[in-house]
Amino acid sequence: MQLPDKGPFMENVVATSAGELGALIQKALSQGNGAFLKIFARSAEGKYYITVLLDRSKVLAAECLVVDTKQNLSGEEAIRVLKSSVGKPMVVDVYTLDELELKLSVADNIDAYTQTPKVPLDELFKVPGEGPPAEPAKREEPAERGAAMAATVGAAVTSQPLAVEAEKPKPAPTPAGKPEVVVNLTGGSIPEKAFQVYAEDLLKEAKRIKGLTINRIEFDASVGEGVVYLNVHIHGNSTGDSRDIEVAEKRMLHAVSKYAPVLLREAEIKPIIRDVGIIIDGQELKPQEIVDRDKKKTGNVTKDGRISLSVLEDVWPYFSAYARTVVTEIESAGIKIDKAHFDIRGRKEFEINLSLVVETGMTKDSVQRIVKDILNRHARELGRSLKRYITVHSIEVETVSKASVSGSAAVPVAVETSGKAAEIIAKKELLEKEVEQLLKQAGIDELSVLTEEKKKESEETMLKSRIEPAVETLKNRVHAELKLVPRVTFKWLKLNHEIKGSTVYVDIEASFLRENVGGLFGSFSGVSDEKIKQDIAATIQRVIKDVSREYGIAINMRRLNIILR
Repeated sequence: MQLPDKGPFMENVVATSAGELGALIQKALSQGNGAFLKIFARSAEGKYYITVLLDRSKVLAAECLVVDTKQNLSGEEAIRVLKSSVGKPMVVDVYTLDELELKLSVADNIDAYTQTPKVPLDELFKVPGEGPPAEPAKREEPAERGAAMAATVGAAVTSQPLAVEAEKPKPAPTPAGKPEVVVNLTGGSIPEKAFQVYAEDLLKEAKRIKGLTINRIEFDASVGEGVVYLNVHIHGNSTGDSRDIEVAEKRMLHAVSKYAPVLLREAEIKPIIRDVGIIIDGQELKPQEIVDRDKKKTGNVTKDGRISLSVLEDVWPYFSAYARTVVTEIESAGIKIDKAHFDIRGRKEFEINLSLVVETGMTKDSVQRIVKDILNRHARELGRSLKRYITVHSIEVETVSKASVSGSAAVPVAVETSGKAAEIIAKKELLEKEVEQLLKQAGIDELSVLTEEKKKESEETMLKSRIEPAVETLKNRVHAELKLVPRVTFKWLKLNHEIKGSTVYVDIEASFLRENVGGLFGSFSGVSDEKIKQDIAATIQRVIKDVSREYGIAINMRRLNIILR
């Protein structure tokens, strides 16, 4: 059979029993929507190379190559060979398939798919001894006529049904209605008590939710080195309306993440939640749906991009108005704001984190005190309107002085507008003409070269007098702006420059630490490293453009290296 071009999930694994083979398959299915098996087995009749395509519940397609005779078997015959090989030592390669790869594999192997009976996995990979003991039990009844036969066969019969009987209560709820807890472990062992404590915490949370009844909690756990990868599925019913069901789903999703550390406490193994499903009245809600519904919106509050905000979408209008009001009042206190980023965290309660880049003659402590007083006052007013508790958590202030900017920028303007300067320049030009005339009369014709070099030197001197403060301002601005980039923590900055003619070329290297969102939705973050690097590069380019326009100097970025850890 054909398989998508991908590497194996597990390769050359020896399975010596049906239980080991079933565990391999369950481990692969926990990573995707389907699996593809390559199995090499042998028996007294010969050697077999078997390929099997399956989804989460059944076999989809199967083919078998009899190595000795080169005979190809497909469909039902391949299933028969596979069933006869289950329980015997075999070498297995396992490939995981996502939903798209599974459908493409079915399409690529449509002939084998149509010929293969859709055998359930429980039937195909069950442990030997679960089914066959039923036949000796039926033959037992006529054998009771012989005392010796009854004694011999009866011993075998009584031993096997007890094992089956012990298995039956596990998948079914108790008569008292106590929720069923199912633990499927692969790759290692964890004390069952740890999962029981975890389940009890989830059930206690469920009891606090209006109208919710939990029927079944299922843990699919794959144990690694010091960690366990969890798929948690909770089944239940609700007597509430659609809003109550929505609240129940969200609270249980958060509870799965909230109580997961109990495994670390009870079993000394770190839990990593890969998949969560809450199935209430047959309807399943996945974590990404919660993320889409309650996701934070990050954007600019003002058109010039000076004020940016990150907050839940449903309260964005309130906090965007809050940000504009606060910035206006801060600037009325004599503090000019170049950049402000409001990061509002929380859902039921909100905390305000503000990062500012300001121009002022005040000390940083004075600025923080004024800003904090304004933030707290307006936060109390907004909290009363939203009926939420709002606090000011942190204020970061970066001060940028523009004294050098105004001083250096004033030089060329003064030269143009000052009458005294214009008079001096006019006299200088007359003197140059007189000197040039005298040199020509003396037979020297190189004055133009001398005057051009002198003019070039004066221009370079004037340019350098503007370049140095421009580069210093650029470094300060970039340093301050990079602290405000969301989703990362700014670590360090290197900025070197080279002057070629009238253009300044800069080389920038910056290091950042990516912030991992904690809790349930950490693994569902949709922002790639490439997107973050693009945002950082755009920020640096914007600052370069602003400083270049402000100083009247051409500044180009020659090299940019963004390190994201």
